[in-house]
Amino acid sequence: MIFKETTSFATHIVGGEMNYRFLGNNNYEITLIVYRDCFNGIPPFDDPAAIGLFNDRGELINSYYANLISINVVPNAINSPCINPPTNVCYERAQYVFIANVPDGTGVCTIAYQRCCRNNSIINIVNAQGTGATYMAIITDPLLATVNSNPVFNKWPPTFICKNAPFTFDHSATDIDSDSLVYEISYPLDGADIFDPRPDPPLAPPYPTVNFLPPYSLSNPFGGVPLQINPSSGLLTATPFSEGQFVYGIIVKEYRNGIYLGETRRDFQINIVSCPAFTVASIFSPTIACGRNDAHFINNSYNAGTYKWDFGDGATLGDTASIKNPIYQYPNTGHYVATLIAYSPFNSLCNDTVTGLVHIYPPFQSNFMISNDRCSNEFSFTDQSTGINGVADFWSWRFGDNNISTVRNPVHTYTSSGEYTIMLSASTDSACLDTIFKKVFVLENPVSNFSLLIDTCSFTVNTSNSSLNAVIYQWDFGDLNIDYGNEITHTFKNPGNYNIQLIVASDSFCLDTSNLQINIPPLPVASFNYNLLTCDSNIQFLNVSKNANKFIWDFGDGEISLLDAPLHSYTISGFVKVQMTAFSAYNCKAFTNKDIYLLSRKKADYSTTIDSCQGIIRFKDVTKNATSYFWQFGDGNVSYEATPVHKFKDQGNYNVLLSINRDSICSDSILKIVNYETPLGERVFIPNSFTPNGDGNNDLFEISTFRPCEIYKLTIFNRWGQKVFVSEDAANTPWDGSFNGEKLAEDIYVYILESIDTRKQGIISIYR
Repeated sequence: MIFKETTSFATHIVGGEMNYRFLGNNNYEITLIVYRDCFNGIPPFDDPAAIGLFNDRGELINSYYANLISINVVPNAINSPCINPPTNVCYERAQYVFIANVPDGTGVCTIAYQRCCRNNSIINIVNAQGTGATYMAIITDPLLATVNSNPVFNKWPPTFICKNAPFTFDHSATDIDSDSLVYEISYPLDGADIFDPRPDPPLAPPYPTVNFLPPYSLSNPFGGVPLQINPSSGLLTATPFSEGQFVYGIIVKEYRNGIYLGETRRDFQINIVSCPAFTVASIFSPTIACGRNDAHFINNSYNAGTYKWDFGDGATLGDTASIKNPIYQYPNTGHYVATLIAYSPFNSLCNDTVTGLVHIYPPFQSNFMISNDRCSNEFSFTDQSTGINGVADFWSWRFGDNNISTVRNPVHTYTSSGEYTIMLSASTDSACLDTIFKKVFVLENPVSNFSLLIDTCSFTVNTSNSSLNAVIYQWDFGDLNIDYGNEITHTFKNPGNYNIQLIVASDSFCLDTSNLQINIPPLPVASFNYNLLTCDSNIQFLNVSKNANKFIWDFGDGEISLLDAPLHSYTISGFVKVQMTAFSAYNCKAFTNKDIYLLSRKKADYSTTIDSCQGIIRFKDVTKNATSYFWQFGDGNVSYEATPVHKFKDQGNYNVLLSINRDSICSDSILKIVNYETPLGERVFIPNSFTPNGDGNNDLFEISTFRPCEIYKLTIFNRWGQKVFVSEDAANTPWDGSFNGEKLAEDIYVYILESIDTRKQGIISIYR
């Protein structure tokens, strides 16, 4: 056979997977499979392999060292006798088996093995030579399933596939617990690195994934026709267009009664090579028809000239065809085996034959029922998919808001109102898949919310409405009063505790309610009594206010107090208005006042001064704040003023009697002798000269007054009429004979002496 040689492959790890089987008593049999490139030399596998068991918090529970059980060479096989496998592809498969015990209460566990490194010739990931691998399994939480083993892939993966040729591989798995299986293409996991190629123990989860190098990606890791896997059957298909080494990953997830239990991961390096131009027969298998009897066959053969089909219908000899992709109408539902012969256009020895399964299933229809309480954004979906071959065992829901589910009867809550399209793709084990679409309408629900501004002094609340999506607002203030409107001002009649409720409705009349509890405290009541002894000016105030904790007293005499029950001493008599203001804890206030009559015992007293100019007696230092005053001047005259002024007719001594608080039990009197002299009149002396020479004698021009009654202004002029001196009080401000700080010369000067009633003018001489 002829085969095109490609670049040599380095000796590195190329794939792996991990399985476990439940043995009872918390024990699990763990099987680790590791694939290695053995083309360039045969370095040893790890023996033993370092494995770690981690709890759901990523904490290491236990470390294990698994012994190497067996090593097998993976055959380079392809489904054509006319092609020899490549000689430069060599994979070995190592198997490790050991027992692990999972303590109670650990929850979901991860068991993992890590190794570095991958082939540096891999072309679809970043930094291939520095990228390691992690092979792991998730051990199900016993709370979900007390007995569970994860799925095991049925076949070894192929070591190579042909460039530009359709590739089909049955990547199905078996679950000994008969759980439902779902297949996906996945990211391979990164692991150890060149600095620590064999971690002991392995690093804790979660584990990073490899980075695909553009233009390669998870959905198209090989290039060409993208890699795809049937989620129900595990059938893997692709048509690669490029040669080289590529890494890909597969996950099979297990579900029990719609609940996810765990998964098995496999990643593998596949070699894409150019195959010789020999005829290869290939059928997309199995060929499935659901709800109809016509099977559409897909011919994946290549390098064939002609074809012959035998559709396996035993009821007739006419079940043949020679076209590439035929359609055959089977008489009944059932299972058939179709045979395809691909004829080589140049060598009949290289004709190839292949068989494929054909399943003709009765109709299967996806359907579901929608349940929803009006005004709720929670929807329940009930699967009603039916088929003669059985009910659905696979469901893929898309709720129209980027959320999905794989359970049979999901419940979904929408976060936004609007119209959503629900898609259900359901299938049975027969792989019959049907998709149905329905619409739901999520109403825009109102949200009730508000705050309050409370004036406890007026029993008034002002609402601040922050509700959403509402058009109707009903307020219940908890005092048998209902009101409607966006924002309300409400006044309570009485203090107390109230539950204020806001019910809002949307335009679809969906409702929502919110509540706030408030307390309207009672208002303060200002009240006081007082104790006052007769003829005493000290009053003890007694505070009998209610619902108050702060007070201001205005005693009516200009004095105030902040005490609760003050004692106040008055210096006045008569009526005073006392006002007390009481404040509550919420600063509400109340007022009360009382008129209090004060009659205190005061000692009568006074003094006198004589105004000799006017000839009058002025009475001063009189007892203050008496209720009444009565003067008897001893000359037959009386006065009721507090500080009278009296002029006696004749000079002499007089007995002057002062009585205060007269006609009361708090009265008092004093008698004093007052001497009165008849006024003699004022005398003014004005000198006509002075000698300001600094000898201490007659240096000043001074005005002298005897019994002064007036204040005189003195103005002095020189002979040219220039004003050289002014004094507003001539008797107390003499002139020193200077002007602007300079001594004036000997000369004659004119003076003018003025009072309110008098004006005198004369001359004065200065002698030095």
